[in-house]
Amino acid sequence: MTPYYSDAYVTLYHGDCRELLPSIEADVVVTDPPYGYAHASNRADSAWRDEPIAGDADLAARDDMLAMWSGPAIVFGHCKTAAPAGANAVLVWDKGLASGMGDLAMPWKPNWEHIYIIGRGFSGRRDSGVITGHTVVTWTSKGRSHPNMKPVSLMGDLIGKCPQGTILDPFAGSGSTLVAAKSLNRKAIGIEIEERYCEVAATRLRQEVLGLSA
Repeated sequence: MTPYYSDAYVTLYHGDCRELLPSIEADVVVTDPPYGYAHASNRADSAWRDEPIAGDADLAARDDMLAMWSGPAIVFGHCKTAAPAGANAVLVWDKGLASGMGDLAMPWKPNWEHIYIIGRGFSGRRDSGVITGHTVVTWTSKGRSHPNMKPVSLMGDLIGKCPQGTILDPFAGSGSTLVAAKSLNRKAIGIEIEERYCEVAATRLRQEVLGLSA
């Protein structure tokens, strides 16, 4: 396999994770897969208006990947679809009041997401299962480069509690997990099926100064 991008810490591949996983060795999965309900923004000013991400029509991509993976994993998800098999804990990421439109007829905003924990070996300070304080970028003009882009700071906190070894993100998107791993001096491997997001991730990883703030 020829990497799309590689440096001392991170290797990124362009392709379908279900085809590439048999050739990859890693220790823990940290990923934000398609949620399986074909979500697409209907905001008039959205760069992704009416455009679901690849593989989001159902949960096949996520579940096929996990069926091939036997180690610990942290997997994002949503209450609209089923939890992944083997999940033994669920965290809630509170994205803050600036996020989440949802059904405007409801007096509550869906400004949160599930984070499923699979397997054992996680360690560190015992924090709340409701994660706060990580602001998501909601505007393209302010740096959002993927419809489901996650804050690097959030991914860094999750990786900080992972078992030792190489991080694998089979649905790398814009590369937040990879940037966080590199910032923590962790080896990481990413796979992304859409080449436009491979380029976004590679651009972020090429930056000389990496931090856990974006």
